[in-house]
Amino acid sequence: MQFSREFKGIFLASISATFWGVSGAVAQTLFDTTDINSIWLTGIRMLGAGIALFLVSLVTHVDLWSIWRQPRDLLQIAAYTLLGLMPVQFTYFLAVEASNAATGTILQFMGPVFIALWMLVAHRQLPTRAEGLAIICALLGSFLLVTHGNPGTLVISVWALIWGLLSGVSSATNTLLPTKLLTKYDPMTVNTWSMLLGGILFNLVQPVWSIHIPLTALNISKLVFVILFGTLLAFLFFLQSLQYIRPTVVSLLDAFEPLSATIIAVVLLGVSFGWLDILGSVLIISTVFILAIGQGPNDRTAENFKESEH
Repeated sequence: MQFSREFKGIFLASISATFWGVSGAVAQTLFDTTDINSIWLTGIRMLGAGIALFLVSLVTHVDLWSIWRQPRDLLQIAAYTLLGLMPVQFTYFLAVEASNAATGTILQFMGPVFIALWMLVAHRQLPTRAEGLAIICALLGSFLLVTHGNPGTLVISVWALIWGLLSGVSSATNTLLPTKLLTKYDPMTVNTWSMLLGGILFNLVQPVWSIHIPLTALNISKLVFVILFGTLLAFLFFLQSLQYIRPTVVSLLDAFEPLSATIIAVVLLGVSFGWLDILGSVLIISTVFILAIGQGPNDRTAENFKESEH
C-alpha cells in the first residue's frame, strides 16, 4: 500500500508529539510510585538518549566530529546545554512532579509566547496580530488553568506554577539558543553532544546509582519508554517528518503532545480536569495554531527543532 508523502509526514509528526506527551504521564507514575526525583530522571533520560543518539549517528554516518574543530561552536553547545536543553528537561519534570503530566505539559506550551515577548523586549520587535492574539490566549488560558477564574485562589501549588512557567521560559531559550548552530551542523550533531553533556552534568550532581529503584519489569519498561520512545524515537520521527511536510504543519501537530498527556492523566492516572481546566488548556494549546497560521513565509521559528524540548 503506497502512502503519500503528506500522510507519512503527518503520521510521523503525530506519533512524535504523542510519544512526548505520554512520556510525561509515564514520568508522573514513576514519581508517584518510586523514590526517584526530577534530577535523577532527567539525568538518566539525557544520558541514555545521548548514548542512543551517538550510536544512531554512527550508523547513519552523521558527522559528529566536525564541531570539535571549532572551539567557538563548542562554547555555543555548552551555552545551549546549560541554558536551554538542561533547564527545559529539568523544569518540565519538576512541573510534572509538583502537579501532573497534563498541567506540566500544557504550561510548557507557553514557550512560543515567551519567544514573542523576548523579541519585543530585546529587539523592540512588536508582536504581529497573530502573536498578540496568541499572548492574550496564553495568559487567559494559564489564568483559568491555575486559578479557575478566581484571582485569589491557586488550584495548583505555587511550586507547580513556578516550575510550569519556568518550563515555558526554558522552552523558549531551548528554541532560540541553537539557531546559529543549526545553520552549520546537522540537528543530530547538536543534540547528541548536548544530550551527552547534559546527562553527564546531571549525573555528577546525582549519579544514576545514587537512588535505588526496584528493578521490576514495570519500572524498567517505564524508564525504557521515557528514554527510547519519549526521547530518541520522538526526536527521530520529528526530524523525519520535516522531510515530508512543512514545519508549520508539524507545529500544528504538536497539539497531540498536551492532548495525549491530558488523556492519559485523566483516564488512567485519575487526574481531575474540570471544564475550566479544559477551557484554559484549549486557550493555551490554541496559541500553536494561531502562530502557525499567522506565520510569515520567512519566519523560521517553527523550524527550530522542538525535538530536544522534552
